[in-house]
Amino acid sequence: MNSIKLIFKTANSDQGDYISGLLSSLVIEGSEQTDGELYVYIQESNYNESDIKALLQDHPFDFCTEVLPMQNWNALWESNFEPIRIHQTVGVRAHFHPPFTDCQYDILITPKMSFGTGHHETTQMMLTYLCETDCSNKSVFDFGCGTGVLAIFAKLKGSAETIGIDNDSWSVENAIENCIQNHCTEIKISDATLHDFHQPFDIILANINLNVLLETLPRLNDMLKSDGDLFLSGILISDINTISERFTSLGFELNAQKKLQTWSALHIKKRNM
Repeated sequence: MNSIKLIFKTANSDQGDYISGLLSSLVIEGSEQTDGELYVYIQESNYNESDIKALLQDHPFDFCTEVLPMQNWNALWESNFEPIRIHQTVGVRAHFHPPFTDCQYDILITPKMSFGTGHHETTQMMLTYLCETDCSNKSVFDFGCGTGVLAIFAKLKGSAETIGIDNDSWSVENAIENCIQNHCTEIKISDATLHDFHQPFDIILANINLNVLLETLPRLNDMLKSDGDLFLSGILISDINTISERFTSLGFELNAQKKLQTWSALHIKKRNM
């Protein structure tokens, strides 16, 4: 399937992040910030120009489009994929990079159409949270797993039952491949929905977007153990108050918060009743 590349002229990376936030309700396959331009990628079947213009109607951002055949999309990921590291704890790389010999965990991610290579600020903050979290024998649920990088890291850190779901078939396929090449075949990856799960989890990871989080927080609340940890990202710093009002009304309290560029990540827990 072809992809549509949206090309925005931007003054700086903050402006690019702002545009990404405005488009966060769309089913976006990925984005890339360069000097002076933001590229946003959407599968052709999900592309609706009128929807995009409606989201941007109150903002002075123009864009042009380019159709990318699927093989060009994958080549783009490979040509721009650089290894990243979080302290001395974890490194994320592709198969054409040498292993991280000075990190405790070396994660191999094949860069395809899925979100979650570790480069975006939201993924980096979620990886950092996992660096700080004891996953040993914990049940972990990765909502919107993308490449599966967060579920894989949790499993490498000793998690017990580990499940990842995504509504995009490419992401499911990619995450399964990445689990196999990281020797984490016990991770269950599927296109299931939140309502397909009835057992409570110790840890829930949700690096997605604000609108989806606002809609699904009640269900995530039901799926979290009373002493469990819920990690959220995909939230612009300017939207923290909005999401805080939502999770506070559900009986959560903020345990910790991270900020990177214009993005935030939150660690929230249920209040003791």
